[in-house]
Amino acid sequence: MLQKLEIKNYAIIDEMNINFHQHFNIITGETGAGKSILLGALSLVLGKRADTSVLRNENDKCVVEAWFNIDNKYKSIFEINDVDFDTTTIIRREINSNGKSRAFINDTPCTLQQLQEVTNHLINIHAQGETQKLLDDFFFCNILDSLANQQKTVEEYQLAYKQYKKALNQLNHLKATQAKNQKEQDFLQFQIEEFNQLSVSLEDYDQVNSELLLLQNAESIQQQLNTALQHLDEGDFSVLQQLSTVNKALSSIASYNDVFSEININVFNIQEELNSIVKQINQNIAVVEYNPNRYELLQEQVSSVNKLMLKHQVNTVDELLQVQQSLQAQLNNIDEDNEQLAQLEISTKKQFDALNKQAISIAKNRQAQINGFEKELTQLLHELGMEFAVVQLQLNTTELNAIGNNIAELYFSPNKGIAPNTLNKVGSGGEKSRLMLAIKSIEAKHQALPTMIFDEIDTGISGEVANRVGKLLQEIGKKHQIIAITHLPQVAAKAHQHFFIYKNHDKSITYTNIKVLDNETRIHELAVMLSGDNPNQAAIENAKILLQ
Repeated sequence: MLQKLEIKNYAIIDEMNINFHQHFNIITGETGAGKSILLGALSLVLGKRADTSVLRNENDKCVVEAWFNIDNKYKSIFEINDVDFDTTTIIRREINSNGKSRAFINDTPCTLQQLQEVTNHLINIHAQGETQKLLDDFFFCNILDSLANQQKTVEEYQLAYKQYKKALNQLNHLKATQAKNQKEQDFLQFQIEEFNQLSVSLEDYDQVNSELLLLQNAESIQQQLNTALQHLDEGDFSVLQQLSTVNKALSSIASYNDVFSEININVFNIQEELNSIVKQINQNIAVVEYNPNRYELLQEQVSSVNKLMLKHQVNTVDELLQVQQSLQAQLNNIDEDNEQLAQLEISTKKQFDALNKQAISIAKNRQAQINGFEKELTQLLHELGMEFAVVQLQLNTTELNAIGNNIAELYFSPNKGIAPNTLNKVGSGGEKSRLMLAIKSIEAKHQALPTMIFDEIDTGISGEVANRVGKLLQEIGKKHQIIAITHLPQVAAKAHQHFFIYKNHDKSITYTNIKVLDNETRIHELAVMLSGDNPNQAAIENAKILLQ
């Protein structure tokens, strides 16, 4: 229920604080006193857009704050909209002098959409000529859910549907990414294939390049090796021949002195080392022999690697290896996205199937309530002065939506001889207001409703019909909070609390205020409503009778 409403600097309201009764509240006052302005201020906390034109004082900000006492069963609505829940919920709206607007739920900033989603479950304003709720595709589905006592099931469905939509958005994002990456994937695959087609692995490149260098200089290498061999071993005065002579000479005196012996050993070791070198030279002369086929193969291998280095603008094989690894990592990421896409398609299909099964069950329960709802609604409309009213509720199957796989549309005829049609084509403002009242009366029997506000629901009626409207409001108000603006004393007399809204005037400014009427002032106000200003004794007595 709406406990309290505080308004500052809105239109002709300087500052206003209202504490509402938990049951049936009535607001009366002379035309132009500010009743509609009060509803305009309240609509701000319900998420309506506003600008600086609402500011009474352009140099100060407008603040509208509503205090709600709500049940824990509304907690899921807060969770669905990612806002903090509290049984005493404070919703505040601020309009600054620069036109910027801010909204808060329990002192936490929120978007207008979040504000609307939450307050839609807390308060409902039905103003004269306004049929938004009645035209909402989901409005009558929600009522049928109340009659079928399946609100909890629908809430569970809504949470699952929200998760499904989140997964579906992720799936669509991945599909878009996949389409975008298809060309990139093909190009990456082409580049990686170039690496795979190399006739030599990058790890073997240095060895291959070294061998190619040898073959490129084979003739020169053999010449130099032969020259070295000639001087070391093959000539008449070769180094080894000279060392052999030196060694023989030293051997003959080695026994005379340790120094000579050591010199002899060192020369011998040098001779052995040179013999080993000669052996290595002989072996490599054969290895370095020029092979044109081998040369061509190695040259092709090295050239293919060099071309890739040039293409990828790197200078070393290590850098080229990094390029290859990077390309492969990018391709792997795309492959992982594709795998994730496939898995997500499977999981979202499972979510859809489960939701669809649940939606079919919800729709079946809704359909079962339609006949009883139509009969009861028709009877109430007859009692409210529309004795020829006809209603037909049609449940249409749709794709999965936030409340199942249905939308519901009411066809209505308020008068004899007029075929039932959609609510945007038939019915006056007063007739639709009474229609809403009758619907809420039915719904009130099955669940706790949000605060209901009716703006001049009594337009176009009088006498006994007005009395019936007042009694129906009073009956609903015993269990649910109602705030109604009326010009009819028959309706006003049925309220548990009566507010009177009025205008005061200073020298240069007009402002609106509101007060709660006690029994005496209430009798006077009802008498004024019956007979005009300065009511006579008969009007006063009639007012007393109405209050009994």
